[in-house]
Amino acid sequence: MFKISFYIRKKPAIDASEFRDYWLGEHAELQRQYVEKLGVRSLIKCEVLPDDLTGQATMAAYGTSGELYDFVDHWVFNDIEDLKKGYDNPEVRQTMQAVYASEDRYIDSHRSNIAMSVDLPQFYPVEEYRAKPGNGIVKIYYCARCLPELTREQAQLHWNACHGAVSRQDIRYSALSKYVQAHTIDSTFVDEMVDLRNYLVEPCFIGHAEAWLDTKAPPKDIPEEETAEVVAMSMDDIDLFTDKHSSQVFAAQEHFIIDKPVITRPMPKFFSAVY
Repeated sequence: MFKISFYIRKKPAIDASEFRDYWLGEHAELQRQYVEKLGVRSLIKCEVLPDDLTGQATMAAYGTSGELYDFVDHWVFNDIEDLKKGYDNPEVRQTMQAVYASEDRYIDSHRSNIAMSVDLPQFYPVEEYRAKPGNGIVKIYYCARCLPELTREQAQLHWNACHGAVSRQDIRYSALSKYVQAHTIDSTFVDEMVDLRNYLVEPCFIGHAEAWLDTKAPPKDIPEEETAEVVAMSMDDIDLFTDKHSSQVFAAQEHFIIDKPVITRPMPKFFSAVY
């Protein structure tokens, strides 16, 4: 499984309510016309919630200060070959051009970002957790940018092998129900989208974490001093590979536009410029 994520910022002159109506309405319907032909199995529009108290508390705890997005969209695929085949279809490309013309009225592409990534689950329960409006579950993002002295690969290795291991080791202390790391990989498809749409290019962007938190769950019966020590160790570890001042933490809720089963298949040479 792999996914393409769009980190979207609206134009400053567009009202937030107007943009939300467009992005979840007209834009979603336009995307329905072609994304499945590209092989998209799941299309999720994640609405950033800047006023969410859980998100604000998490942002303060992580000490991030980056400007937030308005939406993060995910296209989730089974197979890279589906994307290649679909993108070669002239009708698909024509429809995509019509969508771009619609988007240009609303989004600030120079301040928006795109990335292809693979999901590396850190803890992944059998139960389904989705941050749907009103169900008490919020989705927390950490959009991570690496320290300047590290390459993307070095930062990602530490993120998964070290920070992920710490998270799994101390899972009993965590308030999170589910935690996934989405690691950015090279993609010629993304490169073409950047050239075509003038998306922001950030070589230091290593991916994002997605975590689901059930705000209605009872607190764990663990001494506060133990939890504080574990949290402090985790925060110290994050500082070893990410630049928190250029990274972002925020809460979001999920809107499922297309929701089909996603089946992971073997993909040779996946951690390279696959497409």
